[in-house]
Amino acid sequence: MTSMRVVVVTLILLFFAQQSFAESDEIKTWHNVISDSTDTGTLGGISISLSGHNNSTVSNEMTAEEWPHLIEVYTATWCTNCVQTEAVTNSLITPDDESIMQVHYHRFIAETQDPFGSQETDDRWVERYGQTSLISGSFERIAPSNVFDGERLHIGTSSQSDSLTTDYQVSLDAGSSIELGDASARLSWSNESGEDIFSWNISTPDLSESYTISPLIFFVEEVGYFPEGGNGEEFYHHILRDVVELTSSENTLSNTGQISIEHNSAYDGNDLTAVLVFDWHYNNEESTFDALPYPNVVVFISFFAASIYSRKDN
Repeated sequence: MTSMRVVVVTLILLFFAQQSFAESDEIKTWHNVISDSTDTGTLGGISISLSGHNNSTVSNEMTAEEWPHLIEVYTATWCTNCVQTEAVTNSLITPDDESIMQVHYHRFIAETQDPFGSQETDDRWVERYGQTSLISGSFERIAPSNVFDGERLHIGTSSQSDSLTTDYQVSLDAGSSIELGDASARLSWSNESGEDIFSWNISTPDLSESYTISPLIFFVEEVGYFPEGGNGEEFYHHILRDVVELTSSENTLSNTGQISIEHNSAYDGNDLTAVLVFDWHYNNEESTFDALPYPNVVVFISFFAASIYSRKDN
């Protein structure tokens, strides 16, 4: 009889726990980006135009309050659904003191119809978001996909709420998971004898030692013309042409350096922009419960509670 009671209590606890989990899961409109670290995201958006500056040094700097929301989009010139999701992204609303920066990854690996992508950009997507995309959508690269602030992945055009606009707006409004306080960053560029030299400084004095900062430079083409695209669009915007990783640092107070970079050029025109961003990682040691997937945690707690009940009964 005691064994039967243990089983009954366990089943009841599992039922209510799973029901609660299902209800909370219905509210969330995105897939959390998976990382080797406990938490992760991408911030930044300090831009410098690489055109119209001859033999001069150009700099730009921002405080954390000025940094835009970063939306990374995986797309292709043949992707008709991407036209729909990009229209939704363009319609999103931000407060007057906030802005959005879009960066569009174009499919490259095994691609025959899209001329905008590169091996470097595809590698970046797969390394950063491939695992989450694979688990959530069965493929590492799915067009269309949208990532907000490097934390929240949306795949395809099916909405989790009443509309895709609501899904995206809720994800945008969520913002970054970390408070950067008095953080600031600077990006400088000079061209000497045809050589692009970049220097950067990212200051995050309010972050604890548990965070790791990994800076990168995105090379983004403002607009490219490709009338042969299968989705009917002739002009494509925010095209990510190259990604260059900079020196990472475990020192969260400051990340600084200088580098000479050879990068992919614009597909057409002379409208390439260098954008300083950084991935952040929170390296928290996993507890016993963190290491267990959610259902296993429920089972563990349920059996523990049931065993206590059984002992009291005895």
